[in-house]
This record gives sequence, structure tokens and C-alpha cells, in this order.
Amino acid sequence: MKKAFGLVLTYFLFLIIGTAIGMFFYYVYLNIQSSVAGQTFEFFKKEELLRVLFYVLGCLFLFSCPVMVYVRISNKGGILHFIFFIVLSALTWVLFVPLLGHFEKKVSYDVKDSSRYLSQGYFRQNGDKIYYFTSDYNKNPYMDTTAIVIDTSSEGTVEVEKIQPSRDFILFRDSAPYSDILIKKAFGESESTPIISFAQIMDRAMISFSKGWTFFLAFLSLGLVLASLYGTADLFRWRLLNTGFLMIMTCGILAAHTLYYHPVFTSFRRQYINNKGFFIFLSKFMDDPLLVLVNVVLSLTFIVIGIVRFATRNKRGL
Repeated sequence: MKKAFGLVLTYFLFLIIGTAIGMFFYYVYLNIQSSVAGQTFEFFKKEELLRVLFYVLGCLFLFSCPVMVYVRISNKGGILHFIFFIVLSALTWVLFVPLLGHFEKKVSYDVKDSSRYLSQGYFRQNGDKIYYFTSDYNKNPYMDTTAIVIDTSSEGTVEVEKIQPSRDFILFRDSAPYSDILIKKAFGESESTPIISFAQIMDRAMISFSKGWTFFLAFLSLGLVLASLYGTADLFRWRLLNTGFLMIMTCGILAAHTLYYHPVFTSFRRQYINNKGFFIFLSKFMDDPLLVLVNVVLSLTFIVIGIVRFATRNKRGL
């Protein structure tokens, strides 16, 4: 009983402490992304705090099952410990994740591209051209902005141009994910595809939830495979090996759910997999049936491993 309640305490401490730490660092990161040269930081904006809160909680929910499995590796528990693990896992994926998406959609502030602007008095280079705005660009979406445009190519000229406000202005497009190309150059211009994209995974959750219960049930296969890692808690005799296996599998599963939507693999699926009759049929009831099937197969494998290890451990105990 003590270990079972310890699991519950660890679960909620993980969420509380993780939310506090995660919100701090992610809020700073977002402020850097949205910064514009010449403008001061605006801390504690309600809209940004809500955006950070929902993102951090989504990440923590993804790691909640692996964290509880780690507690199981560190402190072996009995049947009550296992029951509490199932209850907390079910609450996380069946209740908390949908509620998170519901409230995010209801109260979160959607930052619009039209609110982005560039301050005057700075030289911003993009390719062969340097832009110098005499007034803030796009701050007033109804007024053109005067800019001195310097073409640095061999046959370049210096011109004064009237630039209309636009969300698709080249300095906005090429500065992504930052708001100002000067900030992007200050922090580096790397645009490598992330191995694990928590935002993408949570977006898929919300999309599946909006399509119907069969689609969301299919997404829950991710929660199932993460929870089924409980069966590998005693896979090896050494706890360090079990911990390492847990970390590798958790990162591997989340990475697979990110790279599944990489353009290269997406093209491969469309050409060789999605046009098969079996997957065409399943796609009527779920998104990404191949990914769901892989999740289910892995889940069954981990569950079987857990049953076998439990049976052999009891046999050795006799």
C-alpha cells in the first residue's frame, strides 16, 4: 500500500514540478523567438503563459507512463502498485489529454501572423538585399512603410520603396521560427528537423479527437505502447539495464511518431502502403493505420514479456 501511494505522489509531483520548470524555460524560449530588435521583453503575458502551460502539460503527459515505469524499476511493487499504475495511465490518456485539448482550444490565444512587425532603425539583410525601415513595418496593417532597400549584388542599386503590410513578407518567411531575422542570425540559423516533436504529436491527438471516437481510440495506441513498457521493468537482472532500455524505447517510440510524418517516409507510405486494400479499409476508422498497428504489436510484445517475467519470477520464488 505504501509503495502504491508513493507512485501516486510521484506522479503528481512530476506534473507539478515538471510544469513549473518546463514553463520557465519554454517561456524564455518563446520570448526569444518572438523578440524583435529594439523592443523590450514583455514578461508574464497571459496569452503566452497559457500557450506555454498547455504545451508543457502535453509533454509531461507523454512522459508520465515512462516515469511511473521508472518508479517500478527502482522500487518493486505488488499487485496494488500495478493497479494504481493502470488507473493513472488510463486517467492520463483517456481523461487528461482530451481535457487538455478541449481547454487549449477554448481559452488559448492564437498568435496571428498579422500581429508580427519589424521595428525601424535597423539594417536587416536577407540574401543580396538589406532593408532599413524608416518606421515600424506591419505595426499598422493599413499603412505602407517606407524602406531603404540596398541591393548588394554587383549591379545593385539603392532604392526607396513603399512596402505594403503583408504576413508573407520575405523577412517574415525567412526568419521563421523567429520573428526577426536579426534574432535568428544572433542565435543561429539551423533549421534541422527535430527527432521528437511534442507539438506535432499533440496536434495529432487533437485532430483524432475531433474526428470521432474510433480515431481517438487509434491515437490512444501511443499511450498503450508507452504504458505497456511496464512489462519490461524486470526484463534484465540489473536495474541500470532496465532503466537504459526504458529510456531508449521511450525516445524511440516518440521519435517514430515524429519521423512517421517526415516528407520522405510520407512519400514512401503513399506509394507503397496507403494504397493497399487493407489500409484503405482501416483509414475509414482511424488515421495512420500502419502506425497504430505497430503500436499495438509492440504493446502486445511488452505485455507478453511482462507476463513471462512475472511467471518465471514466481516460479523461482517457489
